Amino acid sequence: MGKGLVPTLKLSLEMTDVLARTERVGLKINLDTLDEIEKMYTEELTALEARLAALAQNAMGDTPISLTSPDDRSMLLYSRKVKDKRDWSRTFNLGMEQRGATMKPKQRTRMGRGEFNQTVRRMTDLVYKTRAETCTSCNGHGRTRVTKKDGTLGKAVRVCRRCDGKGVLYIPTGEVAGFKMSPRNPYDVASAGFRTDKDTLDERAIELSGDAREFVTGYVRFNALRTYLNTFVEGIKNNVDSKGYIHPEFMQCVTATGRLSSRNPNFQNMPRGSTFAIRKVVESRFPDGYILEGDYSQLEFRVAGFLAGDKRVYADVREGTDVHSYTASIIGCTRQEAKAHTFKPLYGGTTGTEDQKRYYNDFKDKYMGIAIWHETLQQDAVKYREISLPSGRVYAFPDARWTKYGTATHRTAICNYPVQGFATADLLPIALVALEKAVRDANIRSVICNTVHDSIVMDVHPDEKNICIDLMKHAMLSLPFETVRRYGIAYNMPVGIEIKAGKNWLDLHDVEL
Repeated sequence: MGKGLVPTLKLSLEMTDVLARTERVGLKINLDTLDEIEKMYTEELTALEARLAALAQNAMGDTPISLTSPDDRSMLLYSRKVKDKRDWSRTFNLGMEQRGATMKPKQRTRMGRGEFNQTVRRMTDLVYKTRAETCTSCNGHGRTRVTKKDGTLGKAVRVCRRCDGKGVLYIPTGEVAGFKMSPRNPYDVASAGFRTDKDTLDERAIELSGDAREFVTGYVRFNALRTYLNTFVEGIKNNVDSKGYIHPEFMQCVTATGRLSSRNPNFQNMPRGSTFAIRKVVESRFPDGYILEGDYSQLEFRVAGFLAGDKRVYADVREGTDVHSYTASIIGCTRQEAKAHTFKPLYGGTTGTEDQKRYYNDFKDKYMGIAIWHETLQQDAVKYREISLPSGRVYAFPDARWTKYGTATHRTAICNYPVQGFATADLLPIALVALEKAVRDANIRSVICNTVHDSIVMDVHPDEKNICIDLMKHAMLSLPFETVRRYGIAYNMPVGIEIKAGKNWLDLHDVEL
């Protein structure tokens, strides 16, 4: 073990104790609120599914469409069906696992627009609307009796060959079916045909109109509701104890970056805001108590600026520039939606809508220090097969090499790991450990009940609200001093925090600091 890893290991051991106590404390769940949320969103899901089915039928005729099938969604949205999936995967470098299941592409074929369009037309067929007719061979039963050599019908039954056991024939009407979306480039290609994931549909929605736009936006919401209900509602119901508490298990050694993860249930990915109000079920265990959440402002952006030594980031932070609002103004979205795009160029992102691409390019020009640092990271990864953080944390890239396009393999990870690792695996734990010690020393009833990436959550007794705010503020603002003590480095980037309080984890209001 290198000497530089000792501070990181020591902090991890301290975190183990803190997380163990946090697990035991748990979070109080209002089961009545949980039932209300489940009912509300189940009703929305049912209605939305019916509307999407109607839109799909209008676009496809009588051809049956399953919303959960990637093949069907691709066919519906792009009006094309792949002829040979194996040949398709080879052509676009989709890659294959040994078992034959398609993998997420590691590298896409670089094609010009003209070549790509020709390839798509050659390897796919247009899909046409159909009219359903009862199969006359089996009279709609899907099965036929075997004909004997003498021409009489035997007792044996087999699947009808004409309708393939469906009992129905789908007769093409000659009208092109679906919503006729056009794939833009090889990055829109997927194993089932073309991409229908949330990010792609969010990007393409602004280009669409009418039924196509309604279907795309509706499907994104539909898929989110299914995920929320299955993952969060069911996750909480399956893990709540007899007293109405859940005790998520925290793990420090699962993610590659060192960032915390949790399970049973996963409380690290709880949706923010009112888009899905699942956080409302977390309430204080104390009568008239509070949920208190402290959140670092723009932590990953500031960490990137610190690690890169980018003077423009320092200047923007000191001037109080809200980088997320700046992002939103260029792309044309809400501040919350803009956060993903703010972070994307920090990790080397370049693709998206024209507005998004313009923002990513502007980001590189504006924050040249970060852009240069990204190049340095790639050079170190290729040369030394690893990159390291000021904390001593090391990320290995044993097969890193230069590509013919002038970037390193694993570029996104190379640019991502240092920022996410230093922010949430090296800095946030410092504040969490400091706060937990302060709470114990104060001998108060309030407890730390959760931590999510760059935030800390407390369950606060009504008589201890002010002291908990002070303790949280002091612990979270201690980073410049603690980094010197622990790592021998001065984290000189200005630290910004937001503390909110409320009766549940959703309805929080800013606390004046």
